[in-house]
Amino acid sequence: MYAKCGCVEYSHKVFRRIPNPSVIPYTSMIVAAAKYGLGKMSIQLFEEMIDRGIRPNDVTFVGVLHACSHSGLVDEGLQYYESMHENHGISPNAKHHTCIVDMLGRTGRLNEAYKLAKSIQAEPNQEALVWGTLLSASRLHGRVDIAVDASRRLIDSNQQVSGAYVTLSNAYALSGEWETAQGLRSEMKRTGVRKEPGCSWVEIKDSNYVFYAGDVSSCARQSEVITLLRELEGKMKQRGYVGGSIGLVFIDVEEEAKEEIVGLHSERLALGFALLSIPKGVTIRIMKNLRMCNDCHEAFKLISDIVGREFIVRDVNRFHHFKGGSCTCRDFW
Repeated sequence: MYAKCGCVEYSHKVFRRIPNPSVIPYTSMIVAAAKYGLGKMSIQLFEEMIDRGIRPNDVTFVGVLHACSHSGLVDEGLQYYESMHENHGISPNAKHHTCIVDMLGRTGRLNEAYKLAKSIQAEPNQEALVWGTLLSASRLHGRVDIAVDASRRLIDSNQQVSGAYVTLSNAYALSGEWETAQGLRSEMKRTGVRKEPGCSWVEIKDSNYVFYAGDVSSCARQSEVITLLRELEGKMKQRGYVGGSIGLVFIDVEEEAKEEIVGLHSERLALGFALLSIPKGVTIRIMKNLRMCNDCHEAFKLISDIVGREFIVRDVNRFHHFKGGSCTCRDFW
């Protein structure tokens, strides 16, 4: 429960109070640390478990591999992957393969990740996880060739279609192929494919406040929120922040318009509202249904230092804990 709320320190304290933890609490704690970007903690817990003679299961290895992937521990992750069958008699499944594809992709080893993805045989929904992971990594590292193949595989299999279109369009935009990117947007409209709208929410006194990307009209305390965000934008620029310059939108727009679009991402609106509504000294917790973008991540780091507060964001993949101008993910996620 604590881990799912982003309170990994409390979760660890409770875990240490268990007299003789079995594989289940160990695995839960390993996964919790992995989601928080604490890869070394996950590995230490795993090794501690092995030393105590507790046999890991397939879920334990998903947690360890996920931890290595989100912390850039590639060599360690590959060693654990190879040890699954050799040392523990566990055959890797599609989830383990996906972790390795993700791990290699995040560190730019796209050719190895691509080769592994093509060799995996699994159910359509499991294969979609593999190709979706590779698609995100190839967009991140500008490998449009791999992004095209990964997205087409997803679209042809009718899996993660909207995400495939959007990510591929982003990849083309990042490489400067604006006409192709716009063509994909047109294809989405023609075929009726709709992107899941980005939204974030904050819970205050048993009430949930939901915010949608670009939707100011339904934003609680909208005028105050926009005023605050603009003030923070100015202070961030004084520290060298350049908003909307990292390929966050997939249409060719002017820089000023890019800043406007990025500045209205749902997590920004949620943060503005939370800063106005949650007393100082209380950690702000924001949930998001999609992956947090690079630009908002950079903004949250700066704002945490400017206002002297802590923010915890739970996006679709993991937790980000912002404090004093930095994040627990160390900019690797």
